[in-house]
Amino acid sequence: MASFLKNLIKEFEEDNKYIQYLKKEGGYHFFPENFFTLKTEQERLEAWENIEVKLKEIKDFNKVANPYYIGFGNPEADLLIVGQEKAFNAFNNPELMLYESINNTFQWSKLAQNPDTDEILFDPRNPRKYHDKKLKGNHTWSKYSILADAFYGINSCHENIKKDWDKNLGETLFDKAFITELNVTPAANNSGIYLTDERKKLLQNPFFKKFKAVVFAIGNPDDGEKAQRIVSEIFEGTIFELDTIGKYGKDKERRIAFSSKENQVYAICNQLSGSSGWKNDHIVALGERLRELID
Repeated sequence: MASFLKNLIKEFEEDNKYIQYLKKEGGYHFFPENFFTLKTEQERLEAWENIEVKLKEIKDFNKVANPYYIGFGNPEADLLIVGQEKAFNAFNNPELMLYESINNTFQWSKLAQNPDTDEILFDPRNPRKYHDKKLKGNHTWSKYSILADAFYGINSCHENIKKDWDKNLGETLFDKAFITELNVTPAANNSGIYLTDERKKLLQNPFFKKFKAVVFAIGNPDDGEKAQRIVSEIFEGTIFELDTIGKYGKDKERRIAFSSKENQVYAICNQLSGSSGWKNDHIVALGERLRELID
């Protein structure tokens, strides 16, 4: 496991920072007693399954989200993709909230101690072991897989996304990329860009500065818009240049903001999903452009 990631994990002080955040934001009371002392994810799952949420508290349930969530995939990949937020409703999907947000740093900590650990149920190196059915073409991970294939000049990532996980052959999206999110809180629908101080500090860690190409698929990349301002804050004054990629038939060109700094190439674009108007040709063009810029 990359040394940068191990150093990042050490900063969490065995969930102490997360506990402090929960107490500050008002989410700590949702957790069962002694939850953070439990040593395996199975024990945490069993405790989590017994939580009770009052009707008047439903709107506050998102406060359990972990602002120190690191991400999924290969920490030694060349490609980092930063999405806007996890796309699910936390209250309606408490198990996903546990696996994909609350326990993410716990999982990586266990893997740092032992890559073959049996103390976790959800492996952040490859979440497709959990989400094991083939994905539709408009799924965000499907779009990411097209980007990864184009960036590396391969074709296995997208082919594997279209299959059940146990039928995957060759390299997958999560072998070739690392994926994280800008926002702390999951949302079933686009909720806008909300960068908290905790999330900003996390994304400024050296771990996130060692990827060769970083794609912020978070929103409008135009000059003066929030996406550019937010990414410039994270990467301390980075200046972007607006460009366009592709015009395929009647499809519109896609505007992308590009920049480079200290051996990294950055791109800002709208969320990579079918609903944002992305065509596969556009995504291929973006991946190829990134590859050109780092060569």
